[in-house]
Amino acid sequence: MATSAHFPADPANPQKVSNTPFASTQDDKLWRNILLASFAAIFILMTVMSFSYGLSGDEVDMNEYGKAILKYFTSFGSDQTVFNMPKEFNRDGVIQYYGGFFDLVCAAVNKVSPLGEYPTRHVLNAWAGFLAILFAARIAAKAFNRQAAVFCAWLMFLAPFFLGHAMNNPKDIPFAAAYIAAIFYTIRLFEKLPKPAVKDYIFVILAIGITINIRVGGILLIPYLFVFAGLTYFGKKWFQKENIDLKTWIKPLAIVAVAGYLAGSLFWPYGQKNPISNPLTALHEMSNFQVNLNQLWEGTKVFSNELPSNFLTKSFLISNSYVLIIGLLLMAVFLLKARKSPAAPIIYFVVFTGLFPVFYIIYSKANVYHSWRHILFSFPSLAIAASGGWYFLSQALEERKFKFGMAVAAVLLLEPAAFIVSSYPNTVCYFNGFAGGVKGAYSNYEMDYYYNSIKQDADYIIKNVIPKYKPTDTIVIACNAAHLLSKYLVDYKNVQVPYVRFRERNQKQWDYSVFHIALVPDDEIKARTWVSKFTEFKAQVSDCPLSAVSKRPSYDDVKGFAFLQQNNIDSAMAHFNAYMAVSPDDVGMLNYMANIYHQLKRDDIAQKYAERANKLLSVAE
Repeated sequence: MATSAHFPADPANPQKVSNTPFASTQDDKLWRNILLASFAAIFILMTVMSFSYGLSGDEVDMNEYGKAILKYFTSFGSDQTVFNMPKEFNRDGVIQYYGGFFDLVCAAVNKVSPLGEYPTRHVLNAWAGFLAILFAARIAAKAFNRQAAVFCAWLMFLAPFFLGHAMNNPKDIPFAAAYIAAIFYTIRLFEKLPKPAVKDYIFVILAIGITINIRVGGILLIPYLFVFAGLTYFGKKWFQKENIDLKTWIKPLAIVAVAGYLAGSLFWPYGQKNPISNPLTALHEMSNFQVNLNQLWEGTKVFSNELPSNFLTKSFLISNSYVLIIGLLLMAVFLLKARKSPAAPIIYFVVFTGLFPVFYIIYSKANVYHSWRHILFSFPSLAIAASGGWYFLSQALEERKFKFGMAVAAVLLLEPAAFIVSSYPNTVCYFNGFAGGVKGAYSNYEMDYYYNSIKQDADYIIKNVIPKYKPTDTIVIACNAAHLLSKYLVDYKNVQVPYVRFRERNQKQWDYSVFHIALVPDDEIKARTWVSKFTEFKAQVSDCPLSAVSKRPSYDDVKGFAFLQQNNIDSAMAHFNAYMAVSPDDVGMLNYMANIYHQLKRDDIAQKYAERANKLLSVAE
């Protein structure tokens, strides 16, 4: 006799009684109320916190892309800007392969929002992060109980890396939210098989479609349907001794797979051009994306296509809280025991959706960078698994009369919570003791690679620098993240923000500088010579500078380079020496002086400058 799949209760429906044996004593009305209160608190906190976070490196491009998509749809396809994005917003030439659903939503909401363009985006980004937490916790309730769901919600919110990205990452966080929502609705679809209601079809189809509309990698969710079907079938047959007529599943799964794939082009202009082949083309192009960024890894700058195979796993290990890592280890220990639960298919499916993308990326040698942000979409599944690990431990301890297993886990959440409070709003810079904390990781691993701290520099400039000048005075602020800093200062017409590389700062005309750690040479990061006595403000975490505002000590260096271009060596050297008298610890100028004296055949003087530079750079060694 055929049976439908049975799973534990949905926390949204308290009348349903969980049939999970491990959950029956705690999954009650009290924990339902605590879960709802947790959702409310997290939603409010994330909304308020979003206003303190800065622009991220991808945000300007994706904002313009969203506007172009909106123009495409509101013009019924006559505005083709979306297929011809300016180079400044499409530097890698792949922006059309992103679905852009989230950016379309942002562009539409910004038409009516009173908050401003980027504050609105950050609120919506935070809400996407909240949705990831919401759906992850609801799955945890199905797989374990509502107490585990509460823990899962706070585990994700108090994950500094995830929380930081939730505020301003327009690519990975919306994708993570849609991905875990699709997993939730896939599970719910199987609850209703073999005869799901129309709404069950609609929710899972739209969830899969929206995921693809954000990133084409959402196509993975279609084969996931059949993975979950297999887990459910064999779990019921082998462990629950139930029989399932697979023939009754063929039609529903086929409908969802086909409709979900086609829905993936609903809000995606490139996909709409050919809904059958273009998503596959985009998947191929993005899977072979060869952007090559210089990354600070284990103390050395390494191009992203040369990063070692352990890059993702080590990045995850050193930038997550102990409570999460321990939870994952516990889930590995109790994974075999989970087969006895009626929720076993859910548990194994969640673990699969968390781990498979990670190992596939490693296996395929995909080009990833910026720590583990490219697998952020797996994080909700991994957080569920970690919550399950602590849940199973608490059950095992309870059998031995110790009833405070989850309380121990809750106490461990205080460690990442303390970091979030102390580092806010630079929470993404969290590193645990495996990397020596923030101070141990500084100069060894990438920090604030998404440029969040630039907002703090801009706030300082607006409050403390611009008021020093008359409105008729021109203020030139050199920056190696000029495309972001300029957005904060757009209302100040007398401020110019040219892009200046850190190594070329002495050759360019500017009054103040804002340099960010991501584009500073690793030797100067280690020695901290990139900040000096002329630095007026540092955005920092644990006394480790992320970006800095500095006043120019002297204009003699740029004057000297002007004479050098005219081949007027004597005048150039006079200005250079005048500059060195004011700023004797400028490593860049020390090296320039050494090189110039070497070319003048004055190696005795050149050596003194080189030794001075080396001495400054050796301080950190």
